[in-house]
Amino acid sequence: MKIPFLTPDIEQALSHFFKLTFLHNAYPIGLLLICIVSLALAIHKPTRSKLLIFSGALLLLVHFEYLKHILEPLKAQTLLTVTTETPRYKFVWFVDKFLTKILPTLLILGGIGSGIVGIYTAYKERLFKLKKSTPAQ
Repeated sequence: MKIPFLTPDIEQALSHFFKLTFLHNAYPIGLLLICIVSLALAIHKPTRSKLLIFSGALLLLVHFEYLKHILEPLKAQTLLTVTTETPRYKFVWFVDKFLTKILPTLLILGGIGSGIVGIYTAYKERLFKLKKSTPAQ
């Protein structure tokens, strides 16, 4: 694609910038698209399966963003806030494990589980509709 008034090196730099930005953020972009499509479908004709797929994609998106952007500042702020003159090492250990291991695990398991249950209920709804529409012989 030729952009007027740009030299070839700037055009190539812009092309690389957009390509690398997309490749770096492909996972959250895909999850965001799934969220938008499933929410639009759920608003149009709400079903349990569409809402489960939406919530699963949303939990996976929150998991990704939590690990990438939220975890370290939240951990530092929490430990700074709850630390007293005499450090409680068990409490610090628990906060560290909860924020770095338990919460991300719950988010990813909730997202994957919700997505699987959503797909399964959509499959069951589809089978029920097909069984209902075929005449008995």
